[in-house]
Amino acid sequence: MICIDNVSKSYGELRALDEVRFEVRPGEVFGLLGHNGAGKSTLAKILSGLLRPDAGTVRIAGLDVATAPLEARARFGYLPEESVLYDELSAREHLELIAALRRVPAATARARTTRLLDFLDLAAAADRPVGTYSRGMRRKTALAVALVGDPQAVLLDEPTGGLDPDGTHRFAELLGELRRRERAVIISSHILGLVEKRCDRVGVLERGRLIACGTPDELRARAGLPGADLEDVFLALTGRTGRDARGLLDGEG
Repeated sequence: MICIDNVSKSYGELRALDEVRFEVRPGEVFGLLGHNGAGKSTLAKILSGLLRPDAGTVRIAGLDVATAPLEARARFGYLPEESVLYDELSAREHLELIAALRRVPAATARARTTRLLDFLDLAAAADRPVGTYSRGMRRKTALAVALVGDPQAVLLDEPTGGLDPDGTHRFAELLGELRRRERAVIISSHILGLVEKRCDRVGVLERGRLIACGTPDELRARAGLPGADLEDVFLALTGRTGRDARGLLDGEG
């Protein structure tokens, strides 16, 4: 459903992605991990059609994002790390606008919009400008925007940022529905507990290269850390070690 085949991208001398290759199958939730600057944002922009790779191909539901961008984007939902919304529009107007752009039939769009807003506890505020919303409400709105077109593939960047425990639980329920509908999902997050709990497989990006890919248990085996939590495994795979912070705030000497 999502096929990333030997994708490379450079910015001048900086190699942001270096022959990255993996697939996300229908019904699978794939976690994408990496330190800041590892290449996750560049890959997200290529997946969403905002950047072209220097080499390699990206396919969404069999469609090449570079050669059939409109058709591929119509099957792709993207939740960026920051909730990009129009402050003067309401949540309902956002969803109806995106549904219209995705050519969702009007009756289906209205019904789907109502269900999403109700499920995400936005119904009472659905017709208020999102500029009056809290951070969590804006995040829920952006999530609904990513899903209202019923995309076949989804990239969710830090999807639970700003959500309270109830919002996080509702996100988990939405993720279950995407699985049931055989959608391919990528979650990019620094919240490793979320990735470990919700993802079937995990890929680790380090300086533009995919250095490991597999189930959490397979990554533990590769790191030689059976039973360790994903944070320790991630640090081991990327060659990071703990550092002693004692004395950083001491006085002279």
